[in-house]
Amino acid sequence: MKAVIRASLAVAVVWLVYFLRGNVCLRLYPAVMGAIAFAVFALSSLKTPIVEKIARRRGEMLDERGVRYCRVVNNCWTVFLFLHLAVTVLTVFASPETWAFYNGFLAYVLLGTMFAAEWAVRRRMRGKCGK
Repeated sequence: MKAVIRASLAVAVVWLVYFLRGNVCLRLYPAVMGAIAFAVFALSSLKTPIVEKIARRRGEMLDERGVRYCRVVNNCWTVFLFLHLAVTVLTVFASPETWAFYNGFLAYVLLGTMFAAEWAVRRRMRGKCGK
């Protein structure tokens, strides 16, 4: 199954390079990276969320509440990354200035804000739990 997915991705990339030519392919790079990030978070929701895996690798001892929190955070990131992907794809067909503003500046501000917000919520949750 993995081989089929990899082959499909390779065919899609070749198709894009051939038919879109020019700098459109280069402008798709953030969208491809966004699609990969979205896929990682979305697919991990089917089993153990990636956020939970990261927490456990950092040595966190997660009780049932912690596991639920990780699932919620994973879902928040999945929605955020889907919206980010949608905007990134739209900017491919916008002006070069719009593409550069979003992908070179605003996307990083939004990602940083999301990280900071989750960190603040996590700190507050830990304070309420007495940890």
